[in-house]
Amino acid sequence: MPDAPGLLVGEGRTLYANPAPLLVSRQAVFPGLARLADGTLLALFSIGQAFESADMRAHASRSEDGGATWSDPVPLHGAGALESESLKPVVLPSGRVLATGYAFRRPDAHTPIVDPVTNETLPLVNRLCHSDDGGRSWSAPRAFSVEGAPLELSGPAILLPSGRLIAAAAPFHLGATGHEGWLIASDDEGETWRRLSVFFRASGGAVAPWECRLCHLGAGRVAVLFWAFDAARGCNLDNHLALSEDGGESFGPVIGTGIAAQASGLAALGPDRLLTLHAHREHPVSLTARILRLADGRVETVAEAPLFTGGPATETGEGARGQFASLRFGQPGLLLLGPGRALAYCWRVDACQHVIAAWPLEFAETG
Repeated sequence: MPDAPGLLVGEGRTLYANPAPLLVSRQAVFPGLARLADGTLLALFSIGQAFESADMRAHASRSEDGGATWSDPVPLHGAGALESESLKPVVLPSGRVLATGYAFRRPDAHTPIVDPVTNETLPLVNRLCHSDDGGRSWSAPRAFSVEGAPLELSGPAILLPSGRLIAAAAPFHLGATGHEGWLIASDDEGETWRRLSVFFRASGGAVAPWECRLCHLGAGRVAVLFWAFDAARGCNLDNHLALSEDGGESFGPVIGTGIAAQASGLAALGPDRLLTLHAHREHPVSLTARILRLADGRVETVAEAPLFTGGPATETGEGARGQFASLRFGQPGLLLLGPGRALAYCWRVDACQHVIAAWPLEFAETG
């Protein structure tokens, strides 16, 4: 087991893999996990014929034993128009589970999401649905819009003590400029959403804040961690962290973490400590967990441990499109299970199959 002082990674397990790969193609990606009031774990992830197939639909699976075993996944809704869908769950105070995310609408099964010549993307629509029985059944998905922007809601919304829901996302496109990160909010359990603030915009709008993840650190403090991609130069920057002291109404200067990674996940361990998970897709390749401390406008790594290492690095010669086309693992996430315990997860390619993988983590509560 890889470990570091204050951070221990348990044996990896497969949350979902195609049970009949010689008969059908069932590729699983884009996981999100939540813990229900009774301790049941709920996972949402997308299953389709291929990574960008036009039949990629959100499915739900449940675990009654802390993530050791999982039920067979079932789709959240019946098949409809051709699309590629991703939804993530959050548990509301009433016990209702809200799922938010997006779908790319597909004109046919063979048109890619990103045009290989123009870098234009297919239409993206934000959508939500809810479950009143712990994720066993779901309402029909419906579209919602925030100022007409196609938001890359790839991570879950979070609940503030006030009952307000917030989520972080970038209006998604692959242009060289015009990028920024939005914090959106709902005060009616996700029925309607509005833009609350802009948490990041680089000079000239050339840096895209992708794969945003956020957490509440107590009082009014909110942190947003994101993959920073310099679209003008076509290169990855280190993960960036935006901090708010007023519940996301405004943000101070964005902090460079010094961690050269792309997609990431995070969870709060206190007012100035974060548990994070980083996808390092450029050499040296790894998925690495860290405990970070925030102090004096900077980020200090307290402990780190890889969940896995090695594998092919991301192809970066074709900019953003080249990176997306060569991904081998992604959308890492963290679910706190109790004092000093968490479950880390991601999708990854294993034996030519896209699977959902998970690892138990143990960590020191202070330090």
